[in-house]
Amino acid sequence: MTEQLDPLLLQFASDKPDEMAALLANSELRELTEMLESLPVASAASLAARLPSWQLSSLLTIMDASLLARMLRAAKTDDAVALVSHLNESRYESILNAVPAPERRSLYELLEFPSYSVASLVSTEFIRVPENTSCGAFCEQLSASADTSARPVLVVDQQGRYRGILSLPAAYSRRNRSRPVGQIATDVVPLNGNTAANQALIARQWMKYSELPVVDSRHRVLGVVTRVSLERVAGDFAPMQFNLERVLSELATAYLSLCARVLESVFGRPK
Repeated sequence: MTEQLDPLLLQFASDKPDEMAALLANSELRELTEMLESLPVASAASLAARLPSWQLSSLLTIMDASLLARMLRAAKTDDAVALVSHLNESRYESILNAVPAPERRSLYELLEFPSYSVASLVSTEFIRVPENTSCGAFCEQLSASADTSARPVLVVDQQGRYRGILSLPAAYSRRNRSRPVGQIATDVVPLNGNTAANQALIARQWMKYSELPVVDSRHRVLGVVTRVSLERVAGDFAPMQFNLERVLSELATAYLSLCARVLESVFGRPK
C-alpha cells in the first residue's frame, strides 16, 4: 500500500519520474512490480513509462492485469502510448476483462491505436548494445554467440534510448577496438512508432537502408521495421480506400440516374 512507502520517496516518484526510473534501471522485475503496486496509480504509470525499453517490455508481461488497466486509464496520453507500445497483444484480453464492461471504451481505443502504425509492424530481430561497450568487447561477444543470423545492431544508452546503428566493419576495425560503440555509431534517423505505415514510406532514409529503427515518443527503441513490411500494409490499405471511393461514386451516380427517371416519369422527357 502507498502508506508503507516513505513520503519523500512518494514525492520523488511523483516529481522526478525520469530520475527515479534511472535509479531503478537494474532492479529485479519482482522489486519493480512491488514498487509500482505501492505507488498511486498515476505515479506508477508515469514511472513505468520511463523505464528502459527492455525492462518495461519484460515488466508488462508479468504485471497484474487489473493494475495495468488502472495505469493505462490514469496515464497521460504520451505515457499511455509508451506503455501500449511495449505491451504484447496476448495481454489485451485480460486487461479489458479487468475493467467493468461499461468502462472499457477508452481502453479499446487505446489498445487499438493505431492498427496501421509503424509500431504495430516492428520486429525484435536486432542486436542491442549499450553505447559505452568497447568495440573489442562487443566483437568478442558476437563471435562467441551461437546465433549467426544477420541482424542490425542498434546502439542505446542506459535508458534504452536510440543512439545509432553500428556498422560491423567499423566495429571490427583494428583502430576502433578500444573505442566505445557509441562513438562510431551511424546516426540514422529512426521512425516514430506512431507514424502511419503509408507515411513512413516517404522517409528519405529508405534510399540507403532496407530496414530502419523504430522508437517511441521518448526515443526508446521498439524494434526495427523493413520497407517490405510497410509496403505490404500500405498496399493493403490503399485498395480499401480506392474501393470505398469507387462504391460511393457508383452509389451517387445510381441515385442521380434514379432521380432523372423519376423526373422523366412526372414531367416527361425534354424535347
